[in-house]
Amino acid sequence: MLPIQKMKETQILVIDDDEAICGFCQGALSRIENLTVTTEHRGRQALRLCDSNKFDIVLSDLNMPHTSGVEVLKRMKENNPAVPVIIMTGYPSIENSVECLRLGAADYVLKPLMLEDLISTVKAVLEQSRLQQENVLLRRQLEKRSSMGDILGISTAVDTVRDSISSLAETNVDVLIWGETGTGKELVARNIHSSSDRATKPFVPVDCSAIPPDLFESEFFGHERGAFTGASERQLGLMEYADGGTLFLDEIGELSLPQQAKLLRALQERKFRRVGSRVEVKVDIRLLAATNRDLTEEVKSKQFREDLYFRIHVGEIRLPPLRQRGGDVELLIGHYLEVFGPEMNRPGRELSDEALAMLKAYRWPGNVRELINVVKRMLAMSKRKLLSKDDVPSDIRQQIEGVGTSAPVGGFLGEKARVLEQFEYDYMISILKTCGGDLSAVARMADISRQSVYRMLERLKIDANDYRLPSIGE
Repeated sequence: MLPIQKMKETQILVIDDDEAICGFCQGALSRIENLTVTTEHRGRQALRLCDSNKFDIVLSDLNMPHTSGVEVLKRMKENNPAVPVIIMTGYPSIENSVECLRLGAADYVLKPLMLEDLISTVKAVLEQSRLQQENVLLRRQLEKRSSMGDILGISTAVDTVRDSISSLAETNVDVLIWGETGTGKELVARNIHSSSDRATKPFVPVDCSAIPPDLFESEFFGHERGAFTGASERQLGLMEYADGGTLFLDEIGELSLPQQAKLLRALQERKFRRVGSRVEVKVDIRLLAATNRDLTEEVKSKQFREDLYFRIHVGEIRLPPLRQRGGDVELLIGHYLEVFGPEMNRPGRELSDEALAMLKAYRWPGNVRELINVVKRMLAMSKRKLLSKDDVPSDIRQQIEGVGTSAPVGGFLGEKARVLEQFEYDYMISILKTCGGDLSAVARMADISRQSVYRMLERLKIDANDYRLPSIGE
């Protein structure tokens, strides 16, 4: 059985206009371990207590002068539907019983109250409520585990991402997801959504780079019939489709400044007007945004609005590139061989040690997306059960062999190029750590131009974001 975190004592509210009955219940129910009893004989005050959200179970008389058990039951089901309500009555009838059960009563007890009957009924309802809570917690945990089952990896970097997803899924804040192309930014966004309390509502992904500037407002906010030529009917926008759920803006850095301004206002107020309408539409959305750009540099260069940056950058997840996920390459290749092998009529394929060593030495500039492509290419081109070094795509094979592997195979010039590239890589990593990822400071310390730093980082496939926390004031 799933253990529940120990919390405050269970609170029961007893409501009856007869103070003697309240006293009897106080004495009887106090015998139940870890149960605190509160009694109230005044009807209106009892209803106010029902609205307080402090009680775990309610025991109410059915017929009272200033309120009724049915009214108490309705009040609890409106405000706290998970709190069980037990009805007491001295005038039992089939009609009363059916009505109370229809409204959601957990059980009822008859007056005059019998000590053992009262205690056993309350205990049974408490146990049923506890089991329901455990089932809810277990279901949520299983949903989170299954939803993150497609985030593969055994590296510490991937564990950190999973932990961040779990933490942020419990909140409703906007989140910015950083990562190179092919690292799985949309996959992470979908996991945040599916692990949150919005999981049953829409997840609406938007590729910001694919929206033409002149269609931005219509796509995001929708339009009314006749708003422009060709608008033959009302069209809902992406934000309206995401109402109640999650809006995922992929590559948000691709939006122009005018588009950013229009988006900012809608995100700040969570309302907008469809094109051709004067009526404001309110939406309840959670925003997840992703980028492969350094938005802090974009802000400094006035290419990205600072106010929009602060709006979307409340929560943060940084996705590690595949080259920094030690041990995950082998796991991912094995997984995708199992997935795509049967689909491509190539079941049971495995990699030779030599082929695996070559793929592990590769730097994967396209990250997991590129790895999937390589696996498919190898499966498509080979009919052998054991995929060898010769089955590795030629561009990768030539790159690895050209700069040397464990044994130099590229001659003097190839070995020289390998050593030089390794020196440049190690030097840039060291200086980035020293400068905290500040590219201006890197350029000054290395005594080279900022443009040279950019070109070198791009050639070496190094992301400066991995060595600093973004800060507008840095």
